[in-house]
Amino acid sequence: MIYGLYLSAQGAQAQSSRLDVVANNLANASTTAFKRDLALFQAHAPERNPAEGEPPEPLEHATGGVSLAGVVTDFRDGPLVQTGGPLDIALRGPGFFVVSDGTQQFLTRNGQLVRDASGRLVLQDTGHALLNTAGLPIQVPEEAVRLEIVPDGTVVAVNSDGTRSELGRIDVVMPKSLRELKKVGNSLYRPTGQTVSLSQTGGFQIRQGFLEGSDVQPIREMMELIEASRAFEANLNLIRTQDETLGQLLQSAGRV
Repeated sequence: MIYGLYLSAQGAQAQSSRLDVVANNLANASTTAFKRDLALFQAHAPERNPAEGEPPEPLEHATGGVSLAGVVTDFRDGPLVQTGGPLDIALRGPGFFVVSDGTQQFLTRNGQLVRDASGRLVLQDTGHALLNTAGLPIQVPEEAVRLEIVPDGTVVAVNSDGTRSELGRIDVVMPKSLRELKKVGNSLYRPTGQTVSLSQTGGFQIRQGFLEGSDVQPIREMMELIEASRAFEANLNLIRTQDETLGQLLQSAGRV
């Protein structure tokens, strides 16, 4: 009976973690370039007392419960959302933009840009500067009236008289392993391992006037939320039932 309480509590804790992950996904269903998280669980062998030898036959195939093994991110491409904004850019294919807050560099697929007071291209939400292949912020001259961003990431400024000048090339990099990226919020990731520049090898395309949407599918996440909620409630009901049964057993034993 006590072992059953342990398993039910473990199940409730696992479903609670799952609920937190799914709820966060739903909350970011409209966040630019958000990548959904997945809760992974691991099953355990049943607890055994070596002094008692093999468990009774009905229990030899019993579960040892489950626990949270970790949370991983699904990095598949989100849908393209056409905005028409001249400073909105989206990545198709592998890779991440490199941005900096002045002290640290981060990776992101959020291409919602603005020009700050000093003329740099920065992320609209956080103010992180977009970096070029030289590791420097992309600086837009005051006389530029329009920017053109070609698919390979080259940024071209167009002046009012039609003259054009290249401002550099947007750096696009890829970590050696996607598992080496740590979410830090605002669709930003901190690389914990080495990254490789894709600017020379290609394999990606930058689309001006588009943004990458969230890869969260609200209907699927809502179904998973309902499923996790019911599983959580079922485990709580099992705890309550086992607790009541154990109490009745102790009361009966006391009268014998």
